[in-house]
Amino acid sequence: LHHIRQKMMPTCLALLLLGLLSLSAPLQASVPPFQQDDRVAFIGDSITHGGRYHADIYLYHATRFPNHPFVAHNCGIAGDTAPGTNLRFEADIAVHRPTVATIMLGMNDAYAWAFDPSLALQEKISAQASSYDHYTQAMDQMATTLTEMDCRMVFIKPSIYDQTAVLDQKNLVGKNDQLGRFAEYIDELAIKYGASVVDFHTPMSVINHVIQVSDPSATIVGADRVHPGIPGHLVMAYHFLKSQNMPPYVSAIQLDASEGGKILQLRNCEIHGDLVATSNQLSFSATEKALPFPLSPAQLKGLDWVPFQHELNRQVLAVDNLPRGKYELRIDAIKVGEYSSAELKNGINLSANPATPQYQQALQIKVLQNKQLQATSKLRSIALVRHSMIKKIKPAVSEKDHAALTIALATHLNKSKGEPWYKYLRQQADAYLKTIQNEDTYKQEEVQWMQKMWQQNQPSRHSWQLRKIPLGS
Repeated sequence: LHHIRQKMMPTCLALLLLGLLSLSAPLQASVPPFQQDDRVAFIGDSITHGGRYHADIYLYHATRFPNHPFVAHNCGIAGDTAPGTNLRFEADIAVHRPTVATIMLGMNDAYAWAFDPSLALQEKISAQASSYDHYTQAMDQMATTLTEMDCRMVFIKPSIYDQTAVLDQKNLVGKNDQLGRFAEYIDELAIKYGASVVDFHTPMSVINHVIQVSDPSATIVGADRVHPGIPGHLVMAYHFLKSQNMPPYVSAIQLDASEGGKILQLRNCEIHGDLVATSNQLSFSATEKALPFPLSPAQLKGLDWVPFQHELNRQVLAVDNLPRGKYELRIDAIKVGEYSSAELKNGINLSANPATPQYQQALQIKVLQNKQLQATSKLRSIALVRHSMIKKIKPAVSEKDHAALTIALATHLNKSKGEPWYKYLRQQADAYLKTIQNEDTYKQEEVQWMQKMWQQNQPSRHSWQLRKIPLGS
């Protein structure tokens, strides 16, 4: 399928970034793919708590490997650190009995106040050294605990703090350098414990540098310099999936329309019965063994930064020796597009075509995932308030005493009034008080929606038809 590959090369920017990354990124062992019946814990801070990179990873596996179901749990808490994660580990992570854990921490371990421009130099040096020590000791402790659980580990080098973009948000220069030091330590930790590593820090740094050459205010993360938007999370998912050596093809069908038609090459696909080719039509029936990954409009910006479609999401139809002209493609009698014989010879990628039945099926899986994520969001609000607020209240208040807890949380939150994070914490506390009575229900819903994803994702047989469009039509 060499000519298909040539037709589907990524954008110039993505190619440039790919080249720079090949020079800057260290060689790392591949990350084992998730296995059937795995229980995966995505451990992290707010970037995991409220982010989508892990949801994209899960959806990719659900669409690409429909016969290998597993469950995944968001174990991120906004504002958390590596030491804080160890404190909640038993109740919030070990409870899932993970067989695999991904760990991305560090953003909050690189203390913001340690990079405040008003701080004296010696105080900065001391605070940053303390930050490094606390992070490395806590990460080592976490790795020991996971090893004792016989849990496979995937350490993720933390996403970047943007200290180079021209933005209104106060710039804590040096914070991203500290994250870089954390990233270097991750390599040491992985060697010590025989764990895998995925690097988010290097590729995000490279992308940021490239896009800021032409636009100094551009950033792969948000205006707060910390939290990637939906395109940034797609970038992170891409690099995780590439580290797992995920296959580029959803499916590939290469046919020859001459002499009644013949199959030249198939990938991840089976054609049933005879291929029928006439002077103006070609038809066949096929079952692909995967579904395309459905991209949302909000994710499309990420395609400027990584060659996701080219390297991870190819659903190809290529037909040689079609009589010259334009052709209408139908799948299950649904018109999905019009293509020239030249385009079909080069190969068309249908993975982003919303008209295909396969794409519509993938969208249904995404709808189910969004319902799962709604349940997960409630559970993460509960976890945040439980581990970041209630445990700090003195004297202790029982979660079963709703009235007393409401008062205690309000008192606790008042200490943060006027701080940038007050509104967010207030929202999380309100969400907790509204949902805590239904925590067990949300836990059940979270797993049930995942199970339904793996029921909805089974590929089915489709009828394909290419019909030549008469001249003048």
